[in-house]
Amino acid sequence: MRRRDFLRSAALAPLAGPLASVQAATAGLVSSVKAPGPAPRLVVLDWGLVETLLAIGVTPVGVSEIAAYNESVITPRVPAHVPDVGLRLAPSLELLQQLAPDLILINLSQESQREMLERIAPVRSFAVYTDAGAPLHHSQQVTLQLAELCGRANVGQVLIDTTDRVLATSREQIVVHRVRRQQSTTPRPLYLIRFFDGRHVGVYGARSLFQDVMDALDVSNAWHGPTDYWGIGVAGLEKLAASPTADLLYFDPLPTGVARTLASNRLWHALPAVAGGRVATLPPFWGFGMLPSAVRFAGALSTALTQDTALTTPVQPQTR
Repeated sequence: MRRRDFLRSAALAPLAGPLASVQAATAGLVSSVKAPGPAPRLVVLDWGLVETLLAIGVTPVGVSEIAAYNESVITPRVPAHVPDVGLRLAPSLELLQQLAPDLILINLSQESQREMLERIAPVRSFAVYTDAGAPLHHSQQVTLQLAELCGRANVGQVLIDTTDRVLATSREQIVVHRVRRQQSTTPRPLYLIRFFDGRHVGVYGARSLFQDVMDALDVSNAWHGPTDYWGIGVAGLEKLAASPTADLLYFDPLPTGVARTLASNRLWHALPAVAGGRVATLPPFWGFGMLPSAVRFAGALSTALTQDTALTTPVQPQTR
């Protein structure tokens, strides 16, 4: 096994626990719930809605960009038998007609497609990411709405309650680790980034799901700059020097060529977090998910902040 593959496997392994507990809790209830009837036939064009439906035991009859979903969202995976209906912003109308869904589910940002989609089936839109932020709270509300729609209200509540327990447990693990190491009970602030290229990054902050999870885990975000509708700010690498004591976490995979560029980038190596070896890589994540994504991220963040070597050994981006 290549070193990069080994490191990725090692990084993913600790994350199985939190999400497995959610899946086990919902799966147990799904099998015992007597739904008033079969769930409606749903085509879903938003991945956050997809992961939530799968988590409560409902499989859509069609999903957009399934391969990309499985690579980004990771789990719960879309079953192999589910048809791919095309792009999230340009689904195949012919295939949608063939599937004859009862409903087509979209998010608020996909409203421009409503008129076109309603020629095929009724459309229902859900607001998780808005200008007001708070996607974790909205995810709870939408989870209940989806569960009610599918006749599984009890399962939706279990998903919410189990997510709350996972967040509480992750927070406790972080606090205990800091106390054990005789440090402040408040971890150092951190930057959470996704590389766009060798000099520009997306920084997650206010209005992002990741920010809401960090707040729940009492982890301070070093980024206080502006963010867009989805909770991302665009910045040059030099902006990551503004908080010299901050740790730095970045999401895999890196865009093509970025690892090679960073290896010789003096600005990157001069950043306080990089020079101090306070950098760690996180596995792939969909940045605009709902409760299942929140659970995975809580596990990933807790692992990064409680493994003694995760943020104390210099990390060099691996070339491909």
